Amino acid sequence: MFTLRFKTKKIESETQCEREVALLAASTTAGVELNHRCGGHARCGTCVVTVLSGADHLSEPLASEKRILTILKAAPDQRLACQAWAKGDVSCEAKG
Repeated sequence: MFTLRFKTKKIESETQCEREVALLAASTTAGVELNHRCGGHARCGTCVVTVLSGADHLSEPLASEKRILTILKAAPDQRLACQAWAKGDVSCEAKG
């Protein structure tokens, strides 16, 4: 079992997970609503999060995520919550 922590300007919350899960899905379980206009298909970039810790527990970004992050001029510690799958403790921050 591992813990995913989410922080926004309005809320901090966490959820316990037993298996690999996308950060976007886990955020909903934790009660943190992240923007995701495209429905989680790596097309809009509205679900970008900054990974505060645990980046080594996330899946590697695929081409579609890399493309959006490049367009957004994202920092190296930023990922799309819809595309980043966690398999260990991760803490992240999102706008909102």
